[in-house]
Amino acid sequence: MIKISSFSLINNLAKRTWEFYEDKLIFKVRSLTVDYETEVVYEKIKIIRNKKMKDLSWVWVAFSVVVILGLVDLTLRYFGLVNSTIATIEKVIAVLALFLLILASRTLEYYSFLDADQYYLTTVEVDKNSENAILEAIRLIKLKTKIIKETHWNDLLPNTSPVFQITEFDFPDFLNRVKVGFYEDKLVAVERSLAEEIITVIRYDEFSGKTKSARTGNDKWDTASSYWLIFVCITGVTTAIFFAEQVRGNSLYFQSFVGGLLLIIPIVILKYVKSEIVIFYDKKDNGIFWLQVNSANREKLNQIVAFVRERVSQTIEKPA
Repeated sequence: MIKISSFSLINNLAKRTWEFYEDKLIFKVRSLTVDYETEVVYEKIKIIRNKKMKDLSWVWVAFSVVVILGLVDLTLRYFGLVNSTIATIEKVIAVLALFLLILASRTLEYYSFLDADQYYLTTVEVDKNSENAILEAIRLIKLKTKIIKETHWNDLLPNTSPVFQITEFDFPDFLNRVKVGFYEDKLVAVERSLAEEIITVIRYDEFSGKTKSARTGNDKWDTASSYWLIFVCITGVTTAIFFAEQVRGNSLYFQSFVGGLLLIIPIVILKYVKSEIVIFYDKKDNGIFWLQVNSANREKLNQIVAFVRERVSQTIEKPA
């Protein structure tokens, strides 16, 4: 039996374990709010995906601590209860909150196991200590089932140059940069952002050849506004804590803080600005990949769509 465990201090003290047996895996979670156990037989597993993500939950913990600290500080100052001892305690708490932001820079690695319909069966969190264990577990799974698709972040890209290559940049999605290469038998999309690293591989025989144009807003601006709020609050409160005398009655500080908060409004509004995209569909009529369309890449995207359709038609069996 292969066992992998993880513990999350900030997620209700959740302890998760994945136990890999000869023909199945058992996932268990125990926390302050839930006790849960489920079983997945290996025959159900058809797809394996690997990605890396920053542990951004610590950002929200730091934000919560700073907001509470700021409210307590305002209350104490209102009643004139702040003295040197309390001021020192507040500074210590603020430093600890800022330290939590360092924890958010940790990169976590995940292996997800999906069924043939691409529904997630379970996702395993691994670290350097459990890296060999998950690879051994994957080898065990492959002995019991046929994996139709497997992608790992450290997979080498094809040695040949892509027929087409297109690069996209999504500013609100943590400065996400996506480089998509269209090769003879598949497309490979490599994504890197401040929060995530992931590689996506889709073979042309997964496409139906159907594409559709649409106009849509970018919900990632909601994420950008949330983290801008966190930045403004942490910056404003810690500045007030460490430089209380300098900012007291300082109109520039107050105007900057309020201005930073008000900037959230136009950031949120940006999500309603629609842009054109082209959607690629699979054989079950599900949109599985999309690309942004603009005046600079429209001609290239038309060529890519024609190329993908040609490759899809070559994978369809001709009647005898």
